[in-house]
Amino acid sequence: MNQTRSKENGRSLRPAGPQLTELTLAETIIRYVGILYRYRWWIGIVTFFAAGGIVAFSIVSLRLPPEESPMPNTYEAQATLLMGEDPLEAGASAILEALGMATMESRTALTSGRLALQVLESRAFIDTIIERNAMVARYGLEDMNNTRRRAFVRARSDYAYEPPTALLTISYRDIHPEYTRQVVDSMVAELTQWFSERDRIIRGRTLEALETTLAEVEREITALESEIRAFQQRYGVLGVEEIASSQAAMLRTLENELVQLERAIRTAAERTRLRDDPELIRLRSERDTVIDLMRQVEAGHAGGDRTTPARSELPDLALRLSRLQSDIEIQQRIRTSLQEQYELARLTASAPPAFTILESAEVPDEKVAPSRARLCVTVTLAAFAASVTLALIHDAFKSAKLKQSRGSPPAAADSLSTPDSALEPVTRRG
Repeated sequence: MNQTRSKENGRSLRPAGPQLTELTLAETIIRYVGILYRYRWWIGIVTFFAAGGIVAFSIVSLRLPPEESPMPNTYEAQATLLMGEDPLEAGASAILEALGMATMESRTALTSGRLALQVLESRAFIDTIIERNAMVARYGLEDMNNTRRRAFVRARSDYAYEPPTALLTISYRDIHPEYTRQVVDSMVAELTQWFSERDRIIRGRTLEALETTLAEVEREITALESEIRAFQQRYGVLGVEEIASSQAAMLRTLENELVQLERAIRTAAERTRLRDDPELIRLRSERDTVIDLMRQVEAGHAGGDRTTPARSELPDLALRLSRLQSDIEIQQRIRTSLQEQYELARLTASAPPAFTILESAEVPDEKVAPSRARLCVTVTLAAFAASVTLALIHDAFKSAKLKQSRGSPPAAADSLSTPDSALEPVTRRG
């Protein structure tokens, strides 16, 4: 009877479906809270000592000198440069504009920011910075090779370029604020010197190229002038138009004489009936002479040693002379432009600077790292999480050993059965 009642009461204590899951979840939460409560001293002590240790470590690292501190303050000095036009591109644009051949691309201001970035990252530049700031002795880099030394400096340096605004930022980090400014100033000075040297070389090459081009243009102009001069000396005129005018005038004169002679011949033939009349023979001889002269003029003979081109050759000669004059005009214009550009490049002391220093580096008064408050919070939370995890692991091992020593059934069967402690009150009431 009592056993039957206890079984019924046991069944009544087991809620069905969702209620069983809810109670099991609540029991699980209560169980874990109980475990954490039993290990509260362990968790509290570990968290307390971890927090105290990291706070003490932070205070000690802050009080010690930077060279001896395990976590010294890091400072960062920064300089901002406004990049301008590349001198090489600016010179090419100026030459094109002087020749009247400038395009939209040549007028566009080409900034040298990307070139400056390449210079700052170059091996020669970094080696110069290491030498100028005695970094080998300061950081103890004697045992490192050049590649590792450059990597060490690159890790402490930072360069940022913004194409829309043409701003270049140079920064350096170190535990000594004065030294960071010194390094950044040396970088800016070395970059200025590099661009100045490049500008000097470019100006020298530009002058040399202009001199060479001017010499070639002068030779071309001399050859064209000699060809035009030979043409004028050959025909005794300055242009084809004069030759054509002269030939036309001579032909008109000869044609008038020919007309007069024809009239005189007709008059003489009507007046005499003799074929061998001396006057008629003389007139006919003069007519033949005039006709021969007209043929000679049309063929290009001007009398004596002078010769003129034939009338059929005049269009070709006019085109040839026009081309010669056009070529020499173009070469003279190029020579004038190149001479102006050469004088401008020779008289100019220096080209515009490649960049302008907007903000010079100054000694930083605020550290950029480390964040000791964040480190303390992180270590404290990590210690709390680790102590909770260890407490749960320790309780799990302890429960497993206890069940093993009592010979209890497996956990899966135990979770499906009702605990004996839950059935005891009902059995006693029965």
